[in-house]
Amino acid sequence: MLLSIMTITTRRTVVQRASALAVAVAAAGIACSASAQAPAPQAAQQQQQPQQTPWPILLGFRTAALERSWPITDQVVLVPDARTYLDEISKWSEHAHWPVLIEDDFYAPLFVRGFAPKRVVRRASVGAMPADRAEREKLISASVADAIADGAADVLGACVKRAVPPSMVVLTDAMDPAWTAAAALAAGRCGALSFSHETYGVPSATLDAAAFKRLDDELKSAADRTALQWKGLGDAIDAFVICRDVPWKATPDLPPGARIEFNTGPFPTKPGQPIATFDALARHSDGAWWAMGSGIFGSEVRSAYVAMSSLFAPRTTAWLVHTYDGGDPWQKYDIAPAAEALEKQGFLTQSWTRDRANLDAWRMILMGGFGGDVLFVNSHGVSSQFGLHAGGTANVGDVPLFDRPPMVHFLHSFSLENPNVDDSVGGRFIENGAYAYFGSVYEPLLPAFTPPGLLAARGGALIPFLISARSMEGPFIRPWRTCGYGDPLALLATPAKLGLVRVDAGSGDGLTALHASANEALARFREAKSPSAADAATLATGLVDAIRDLELCGDDDAVSKAWDLALTTDRAGDAARYALGALFRARDVERFAVAFAKSTHKTGDESRAARNMLWHLFLPRIATLEDKRFCALLGRYPRGRDASIDLAMIKPAVLRLLGKPAWDTICDAAIRETDLPMIKAKIDSLR
Repeated sequence: MLLSIMTITTRRTVVQRASALAVAVAAAGIACSASAQAPAPQAAQQQQQPQQTPWPILLGFRTAALERSWPITDQVVLVPDARTYLDEISKWSEHAHWPVLIEDDFYAPLFVRGFAPKRVVRRASVGAMPADRAEREKLISASVADAIADGAADVLGACVKRAVPPSMVVLTDAMDPAWTAAAALAAGRCGALSFSHETYGVPSATLDAAAFKRLDDELKSAADRTALQWKGLGDAIDAFVICRDVPWKATPDLPPGARIEFNTGPFPTKPGQPIATFDALARHSDGAWWAMGSGIFGSEVRSAYVAMSSLFAPRTTAWLVHTYDGGDPWQKYDIAPAAEALEKQGFLTQSWTRDRANLDAWRMILMGGFGGDVLFVNSHGVSSQFGLHAGGTANVGDVPLFDRPPMVHFLHSFSLENPNVDDSVGGRFIENGAYAYFGSVYEPLLPAFTPPGLLAARGGALIPFLISARSMEGPFIRPWRTCGYGDPLALLATPAKLGLVRVDAGSGDGLTALHASANEALARFREAKSPSAADAATLATGLVDAIRDLELCGDDDAVSKAWDLALTTDRAGDAARYALGALFRARDVERFAVAFAKSTHKTGDESRAARNMLWHLFLPRIATLEDKRFCALLGRYPRGRDASIDLAMIKPAVLRLLGKPAWDTICDAAIRETDLPMIKAKIDSLR
């Protein structure tokens, strides 16, 4: 069942709002003709008089115009919980908005390093979210409406008051943690927010035909409830995002003319093979689109980060990696045209091509993290591996850690087959902070991907990133296997090109900047003379908190200096977890190893990033490694569910530096730490 976010109104009120929004659409230069309202077959659409400006460019213009009109307060507000997150978003107004993050130790500092605000502040909790579904929906809707326009009764009423028509349907489940993304995107994009109650399954599952139809019907109902024109491209509603768990693969009933079928070649299609849910949705019965969109899933913390990155993360640098040999058809996907186009648009680019994009070169780039805001990779492989030049095969552990929030276009087969599994390629990219990711759920064939040069050119025309990556002509416009994670309206454009303006936050809100409070704690620690045992403990605790706050502020230099102070205390093990990132990004091998060894957080789920940093720093050095300490750390702390992958890579170094008894001890420890018989056997076979 789909519930509108609108309060119960008369049909007359709905029509009045639709008329007001239609005027706003027309004022934005977007035709809302009666012909666009009627579902038209693809052939009929092609016979229509072409628009003066293509619909995806108009969609980008509308998105850019809203972004340009909305000043950004130069701050990040950290909140402790989802209820306070909503409360802070509701404080947005047409005069200013700003990033709001649910505080954590991974996504919050990642965002702050990219956004680089003048200040980072922390709010106290205002309470918990309601347990009742209806109450949650009411609170989310009211908060979103307040963020768009003060005093509006609901989201569509706020759009009328603001004179900004919705261009996107935002579908969420108030009981699903990804509602945090839905709330921010509905507020930040003036999107039409609707709630879903259906149960569909997790992203790694596959929707059958009946379930797919229910989901598709929910989207249509959400669009219809706006009372705006939505049935054609170039009218009011041209995009959608589903912020909740749904399977990313589907086997819908498609008429023969809407199917892609290959009966010959190395990858013939067979009955039951899935297509991408988000590529098949929002189409009419003949396969023609009425909107394009994407999905977001995950925890409240990550979903909030994804939305805030889409709305606020600057895009100024692009990294491009091309692993293919020359000749047709691979040459069509060369990254050189993309790099040239991005540079003309104001991006600072770095490129790695062919022999500079082999496995050894890739692992060298991994050291210290990836620094690009945008990443294009041309690769090949399966769900758990991706190929590099000259036959090099990278595994999930080779997915990079990022210095800042990235957009990622990953030309590769199967990377999104199991997007919610972090031991899959796409799942790991998303887990590591990709807030916009385009890939495939199954074998798509090379021509299903948009060449990087065309993708960059479309971005330069302000076509949103995840829509730019879609096939818009040729046989692959039919429902197929590529799709995107994230906000479908996020633009591949620099702040300068968009004309974004930041305004000073001031200090009238009574909130203390984290950087200032951390510096005060550091000063107290340095100035203390012969403190008592109790005072020393209090000062050390304050020092740990200060290092964490400095990491949250993205101040790597200050973190590194504070870590030297922490080493003199008995709280070094607690402080180490907050120092690791700064030492990793500085490629400070010696000090990182000391911090990792001292850290009290090397096991469990929270150790994943720390272990990846350890391996990314040392794996490129493994062949020439001479320090037994580093080798022992790698052996004791392999990554992922299948430790045999990492252990196989370091076995020669362990035998060379530590000997066979030490190798047997490492294997024994790894076997004890897994409950999977198959993994135990793989590790045992390495002896």
